[in-house]
Amino acid sequence: MINLKRLESFLEISSEFPLSSNPFQTQWYLDTYTKHFCKKEDVFLFAFYNDGKSIGYGAFEKIENKMFLLGMKSVINGQEITDYGDIVIDSAYNNYFQEVWDKLQEWFLQNGVQFLQLDYVREGSMTVNLFKDNSKEQIAAPYITLPKTWDEYLLLLDRVDRKELKRKMRRLNTVTHDYICVEKPTENDFEEFIRLHRLSSGEKDEFMSDAMKAFFWDLVNVEKKDWKTTLCFLQIEGKNVAAIISFENESGVFGYNSGYDPSFNYYSVGLLLHAYKIKDAIEKRKKTYDFMRGTERYKYDLGGKDMKLYKIELMSEK
Repeated sequence: MINLKRLESFLEISSEFPLSSNPFQTQWYLDTYTKHFCKKEDVFLFAFYNDGKSIGYGAFEKIENKMFLLGMKSVINGQEITDYGDIVIDSAYNNYFQEVWDKLQEWFLQNGVQFLQLDYVREGSMTVNLFKDNSKEQIAAPYITLPKTWDEYLLLLDRVDRKELKRKMRRLNTVTHDYICVEKPTENDFEEFIRLHRLSSGEKDEFMSDAMKAFFWDLVNVEKKDWKTTLCFLQIEGKNVAAIISFENESGVFGYNSGYDPSFNYYSVGLLLHAYKIKDAIEKRKKTYDFMRGTERYKYDLGGKDMKLYKIELMSEK
């Protein structure tokens, strides 16, 4: 029998709980997001138990009489910063998904919630499978299933894209360049990322306000169980010209955000940094490279295939 318990703190999500398969439902991400963008009284964190054993958790935010997955509201300047949403349940208990959601909806209704919306739930999720009739497609999230070698990866690309990538790499080889990654970024490393991010475009400059910068800095530094944050740079003649912040676990790389110096567009530094990062992920035996939400052209040029994301509405407004 499934039971719910409302938790007071994300610190209560201990090692006995299952691990999230993506960074956005982890204890450390949700806690950091809450501290920067939420009122504590609006956050609802639930643990799910089966006969006393913790089998999962889910985090929500109440806005008026509506409930959303935590992280899905627009924040500074209308920005959406959480790429995926869902609840987390140990896969050994997937047959309890229906009962978990029944219990959640029952709790919400008893506490005055008239509308429940889930955004950016990934295809293949048990939540999507359970509520197909309530699901609508949203923007896609390209990703690559990584092969065992770089040569195999190149063969996965369309002929034109493969030829173009090789051409761009030959051009980069005409100058002194380097690819550098740090797993514990210093403040100076982080400031270089911020500089390159803001340089990329007016839109990114507006996005990376001082408040957003503080959020990113906390994400870099927060303790992460079974995850790490890496900050990678492409350098030309000893100067940082492109940067990527990514979250990584044992099986995958999630490229969270990036930036580059437009004065080096001739060398395609933004795209080629992703290419180097993909090569590095292959060498480290990662299974996936996730570009995450958004359909920018470079993701497909590098072999990205769409993962569908869904909006699910489970309760109606009265």
